[in-house]
Amino acid sequence: MENKEPVIDFSAIIQRYKRYWWLFVISLLACVALAVMYLKIARPVYLVQSIVLVDPEDNAKPGATSMGSSLLKSMALGGGSRVEDEIVVMGSQQLRMQMVKKLRLNRTYIERKSFFNRVDHYNDSPIEVDAPDALFDTLSTSFQFKIKTDAAGKADVKVKKGRFKTLAEASDVKLPATIKTPYGIFQVKTTSFYKPGKDYNITVTVTGNIPKAEALSRVMVAELLRKKANAIDLNTRETNIQRGRDMLNTIIELYNQRGQNEKDQQAINTAKFIDDRLELVYRNLMGSEAEIEAYKRAHNLVDPELQAKSVIGRQDMADQAIINLEARYRIVSMIKDFVADPANKHAFIPFSADSTAASGAISAYNNLIMQRMKLENSALNDNPSMQRLDGQIDAMRANVVNGVNNTLRAIQVQLAKAGSVSGNATGTMRTIPTTERQTRALYRQQGIQNEIYTFLLQKREENALVLAATTPKGKVVDEPYGKSEPLAPNKPLVFLLAFLGAILLPVILLAVKNLLTTKFDSQDQLEAITGLPVIGHIHHNRHDEQLVVKQGRNWSIVELFRYVRNNVQFMMTEADDKVVLVTSSVSGEGKSFVSLNLAAAFAMLGKRVALVGMDIRKPRLAQMTALAEAPGVTAFLAQADTTLDDIVQSLPDVEGMDVMVGGTIPPNPSELLLTKRTQDFFEQLRERYDIIVVDSAPIGMVSDTFSLAKYADVTLGVTRAKYTRRNMVKYFDRMVAEQRLKNVGLIVNDTKPNQDNGYGYGYGDSDQ
Repeated sequence: MENKEPVIDFSAIIQRYKRYWWLFVISLLACVALAVMYLKIARPVYLVQSIVLVDPEDNAKPGATSMGSSLLKSMALGGGSRVEDEIVVMGSQQLRMQMVKKLRLNRTYIERKSFFNRVDHYNDSPIEVDAPDALFDTLSTSFQFKIKTDAAGKADVKVKKGRFKTLAEASDVKLPATIKTPYGIFQVKTTSFYKPGKDYNITVTVTGNIPKAEALSRVMVAELLRKKANAIDLNTRETNIQRGRDMLNTIIELYNQRGQNEKDQQAINTAKFIDDRLELVYRNLMGSEAEIEAYKRAHNLVDPELQAKSVIGRQDMADQAIINLEARYRIVSMIKDFVADPANKHAFIPFSADSTAASGAISAYNNLIMQRMKLENSALNDNPSMQRLDGQIDAMRANVVNGVNNTLRAIQVQLAKAGSVSGNATGTMRTIPTTERQTRALYRQQGIQNEIYTFLLQKREENALVLAATTPKGKVVDEPYGKSEPLAPNKPLVFLLAFLGAILLPVILLAVKNLLTTKFDSQDQLEAITGLPVIGHIHHNRHDEQLVVKQGRNWSIVELFRYVRNNVQFMMTEADDKVVLVTSSVSGEGKSFVSLNLAAAFAMLGKRVALVGMDIRKPRLAQMTALAEAPGVTAFLAQADTTLDDIVQSLPDVEGMDVMVGGTIPPNPSELLLTKRTQDFFEQLRERYDIIVVDSAPIGMVSDTFSLAKYADVTLGVTRAKYTRRNMVKYFDRMVAEQRLKNVGLIVNDTKPNQDNGYGYGYGDSDQ
């Protein structure tokens, strides 16, 4: 047989808590009141947003189209940038700290005008707290200045950290006032917004720049607007929209300023290098021109080329090749000198060799230098990332040197070939005067110097344009603006939480109460703590008589006894089952009351019923029924000549029901119940009656009931709401597990009407 999944009985749960409806009403009113109070006190939080467009920079700038254009195109005045990298920069701790300093966000001013009215002052506080900027740079915690001023201008100042720790205090002081704290000296003073004769109650929260910047990182976000877009969504959550707009504007301003500074610094370094090389090349060029002039004067030359046009044509081609190669060789040598100079260890290489072997390494080296320049703005030299990047730069610098050397060797080979061609042409010019050959050498040297000089002049102009440009790195697409609807507090959500809290709080309180209490107060609670069947419950008896079950009565308590009677009949599975043993855990749970009325309920069926008082230590049946207290059961058990008829008494109010009271209390009750007379007693009862209800002693106090358990067909354990302890119910479970009691069912006595499992009988609760 498959195990069935447990079914949650929601109706039973609702019924269980229905009696505490007043607690749910109070909880609902309290939670709604708290929600309304929270909405009154809570300051609305708005989303302030701005869209910034960042254009990636070109990796190279165009050069000239003259001879040597491949060399001119190799100069790189800027490195590329990815939007993801710019997001990191825009959201960096350094920019946030600069923003905190600039906007003085390390101090917040909240004026309490009433319990529900609190004003967040931003740049308009009537009172401010001031201190040197260096103090906020080193302050690593936060604390509050509670400032109260009166109409006379006197102020009470209390500096507190947390709720209970007071750092400093000053009473009845005139502003401005100096306050000494363990963290430094602060000045409390009035501003232009202060109105004399007015009372103020202002709380100033003072925070260090670093903690404030870290706190802002949780509400200020820079993220990619969408994929494949160069736009950044910069937003923050703020209670003051103007402050949020100023924060975003300041971040964008600082970001653009930082980008401009990086670009300017790069251009300045490039300009210095170009100027140094221009000065050197200019001196060489002037020297070449002076040498040509002197040579011509010495040899009276005007145009020697007319002497050998045919030979010169071939040699011109070779010479032009030599000029180009020499120019390339000089530029590559400049790169080699630049890299070898320790002063340029972390500087951009301003030239790129016209060679695949060197240009790739130079481009990779410049990219690493760009990364280092960005990283050193926000990291120290001993930062692991900085050290790792320096190692990569050193390795790449070696690759650059190796590539440059390979390029120089290749140019030398090409120069040798061009020189060979030129030499062959020279050999055919043996008739040309030596002066012509020497003149050509001088012109060739002048051409090389002139080409390099023109190249450097062009780069200087390009670099000047870069330095003069002030285009911001980030272009604002949407100026910072605040959303019309606040993010928080969310009124529907607050009221929903209040409603849920109104339901959950009573449930939790009742659950905790149920866990802490040692008693129970209803049938369903008893069922939850025991594995034994609970066959019914009995309402509190609001009548003056103990015998409530009588013919013709339809009171609800009578119906409950009939319900218990029917369940007892279901427990009598054998034809000869007659004896119902009624017990309890301790005295006072109402077992005698239950025994009396249960027996009467059986008698109403027309059965012959015997109610036997076997609680011989503390007999109560005689008192409850107004019958004679003797002779009783103890007389039958102790005296052999006492018969059953001697102790039987009839109950006038209930037809067919006989009562045998306990009788005189014996000195040895336990031993008396273990005699052969007890067995004979039950045998005679079985022969004469259809139902025998035995009122026995509590099992938690004496062992008498266990002596009678062997004669019982059904055992009823009577418990009492808000009286019986849970551990005594567990005691019933243990006795059944040890087989000291058999066929046990539990009854809950003294419950409140209409509060047990929702049982209703249609007779009302008046019991009239």
